[in-house]
Amino acid sequence: MAMHDSFIGELAAVVGERYIVTDASEISRSLRDNSWLSPLLSEHIDQRKREEGKTLQVDAVVSPADAEQLSAVVATAVRHNVPMTVRGGGTSNFGQVIPLGGGIILDIRRINRILEVGKDFITVEAGALQGDVDAAARAHGKELTVLTTTYASATAAGWVAGGHVGLGANSYGTIWDGNVLKVKMLTAEEMPRLLELSGSDLLPALHTYGTTGVITEVTFPLVEAKEWLEGVAVFDTFEAAVQFTASMANETTFAQRVVAAQEAPIAQGFTPLLGLYEEGQSIVLMIVDATAEAECMALCARYHGTWRRWRSAGETGKISLALMVYGHRMLWVKKVAPDSAFLHGYFSPDAYFQQLQALKQRFGTDVWLEYKYIKSRWLRALRGLPGDGPLPAAVLTLLPTDKAFLRTVMEFCDSIGVSYLNPHTFLLEESGLFLDFQPIADFKRQSDPKGLLNPGKIGNKYFTPQETV
Repeated sequence: MAMHDSFIGELAAVVGERYIVTDASEISRSLRDNSWLSPLLSEHIDQRKREEGKTLQVDAVVSPADAEQLSAVVATAVRHNVPMTVRGGGTSNFGQVIPLGGGIILDIRRINRILEVGKDFITVEAGALQGDVDAAARAHGKELTVLTTTYASATAAGWVAGGHVGLGANSYGTIWDGNVLKVKMLTAEEMPRLLELSGSDLLPALHTYGTTGVITEVTFPLVEAKEWLEGVAVFDTFEAAVQFTASMANETTFAQRVVAAQEAPIAQGFTPLLGLYEEGQSIVLMIVDATAEAECMALCARYHGTWRRWRSAGETGKISLALMVYGHRMLWVKKVAPDSAFLHGYFSPDAYFQQLQALKQRFGTDVWLEYKYIKSRWLRALRGLPGDGPLPAAVLTLLPTDKAFLRTVMEFCDSIGVSYLNPHTFLLEESGLFLDFQPIADFKRQSDPKGLLNPGKIGNKYFTPQETV
């Protein structure tokens, strides 16, 4: 207890007592993210709370005001051998910010300045909200290449460390495809080093859950800002919706931010849109260049669909389709299937239609499909494909949510050549997003030798912390 009080006192001397939360009920509010979307992760977290208490043995939530305070907090935690979990907006879906080793939570949201907007880049502090980052860019006639759909609450460092795709991924790819230019991060040592990573050296910082360092700044690329039009294409069959989506993926005459086909049962979850189509119809949600409406209407008609304009550029009063795709989409699906689970699949560019049919023939209404494209050299490399062309991607909604059914679906995907991202594990190396995880583990040995950063998210096969005293 004396050591605990001494540690908390040292933290208070750095950030001020006002910015340290030690009350159990307050701490529990910082233990929430969107991992409830996975029944398997949720079950595991609930069990740990029953065994360890509702705070998961977290002693405090600490909110530094700037990078200097953040460095001092990290140094203090390392001296006391206290685990640290860095937290931004808490919008993660895979349990990234759930502390499995107790210790303290570092809330970075006060470290949120926009530092510089250049001709083709923007540099911001770790806690800057992605929506504010994009707004700052737009004030200069620019926009982010990829924007997470949780932009209203997700932080810059949170997306880099925990996300990987978003609006624009169908054109610009993932965080591994040049959509992060530079990161500054602190090592977890008694005298933290400030590292500056760019190019291929960025790998240990991207989607590694804050296990390899504490991000303080991020630099993103910018492109010319566009006016975006939101529309819904309505089809009588999912097959037609998929064919339309595939044609849109090959369309290069106008810009697209998202084009995502939704099988009929999923469409019923988008309650604001229900007046645009009938039950049993499939839809495609899209955000495209505002000048391309005629082209979209013509392409839609080619596949016997109907184009419905939803929201014009600058129009207010309607919820944006940006809040119905990528990570947000799963929240709407939960309206019609509260106990569902999800699996993110990547299909063959040459056999996607047959693979989709095989899934439906095997599982029928036990699996619902969303279908889109992501233009990503990184994701293609995971499948052994060259180049950075469009890669068919789907989110599988699983109605039975037990481990046995999940395993059955994954094994069937393996048998038909569909790879997947697994959102039902805490372990980074099991996510399905890394060709070779060893370089990340090697980096962690140098940046976090005691294993104090977000412990439990890298397995013992790859990392064993040094003995602490």
